[in-house]
Amino acid sequence: MSNAPQQPGQITPDPSIPLPPLHLRMGGRHFKQDADFVAAGVRDAKLLRQRAGLGRRKRVLDWGCGAGRLAVGIKHLIGNVADYHGVDIQPELLNWAKDHLSDEHTRFTLVDAHNARYNPDGTPSFEIPADDASVDVLYAYSVFSHMLTHDLAGYGATIARILAPDGHAWITAFVEEDVPDCVENPPDYLKLEWSGALHCVRYDRRFLEATLWEAGLAVDEFVYGKETDGQSMYVLRKR
Repeated sequence: MSNAPQQPGQITPDPSIPLPPLHLRMGGRHFKQDADFVAAGVRDAKLLRQRAGLGRRKRVLDWGCGAGRLAVGIKHLIGNVADYHGVDIQPELLNWAKDHLSDEHTRFTLVDAHNARYNPDGTPSFEIPADDASVDVLYAYSVFSHMLTHDLAGYGATIARILAPDGHAWITAFVEEDVPDCVENPPDYLKLEWSGALHCVRYDRRFLEATLWEAGLAVDEFVYGKETDGQSMYVLRKR
């Protein structure tokens, strides 16, 4: 940790809450300092509280949890929720979180779902391990940004099925107006270089929202381009 003076609003990591090693932090270049990693988790927990109804009595599903950044943020911000369930397809990240962050309110599940970038040998599936209508808050940071249209539709239907009647899904995605429906690794997009399978999947906004509508989800809120690498934020609900 840095010995520099703490800035207003900066988060001091709680030494009792383990933090993953740098190589397990998705977006690692953004989180070289522990305080930055914790602050990002707390920031998203606050967003979920403000926009998706996160609270101590809520059941949270962190889909694509990685090494548990949101779990760390929740622990720093409010302590615990009724049930935090982290789900991921990357064994090294998921197992670290399971070994270091699990408690009576916090659990993690490894799934073997196929993704050409993160789990190319996995089984094709749209399953997310949750009962119907059992999730109050679903969080999916930079998950749909690595999926093509077939998965968008399939997983959208799963999310609609597992959300509680008053539940919300908070997701990010690369979206623009008046572009082709879906493009993998669009050249010169956002002045970044995209390479390898599903590094960046960009959607036309109308196409993405129509696909999610057909899957059973409606848009409550949209914020353009404010998330990592220019992704946009959505808050969704069952329609």
